[in-house]
Amino acid sequence: MKHILSSVAAAGLMMTAACASYDSDEQAKTDPRIGEKVDRICFGRTIDGWRDVKGKDNVVLLERGVNEWYYTELTGVCRANALRSAIAIGIESRPAGGCVTKGDVIIVEDSPGFTQRCIITDIYKWDEDAPAPDEDEDDMM
Repeated sequence: MKHILSSVAAAGLMMTAACASYDSDEQAKTDPRIGEKVDRICFGRTIDGWRDVKGKDNVVLLERGVNEWYYTELTGVCRANALRSAIAIGIESRPAGGCVTKGDVIIVEDSPGFTQRCIITDIYKWDEDAPAPDEDEDDMM
């Protein structure tokens, strides 16, 4: 009986993960700023910049170099207001030669001594010059 319950729980987790992946892929298709999916971001020494995406929780933009932004989807309690007010952000990565990949952890410090851990679920290139979805709708009216 325990084996059956474990199998049912595992199947449920796999379906949830599949649905989450489908949702993020669908979102990427509807927002022209979200580009192709990438498997890693390689930084020289540190993250060059970060910021939140207006109105989106569990997402952070990471900058590598000059104006090379990546839309990074997260899981955990990674609210936009915490990312917006962060005083420090760091990466807890597995040994990957200075690269951040799916499954690595972003640590957000939004006030001294208080940190949040957010796991990277997907990484996409970000086109800052593309119009936001709601900007497209405003131009049509």
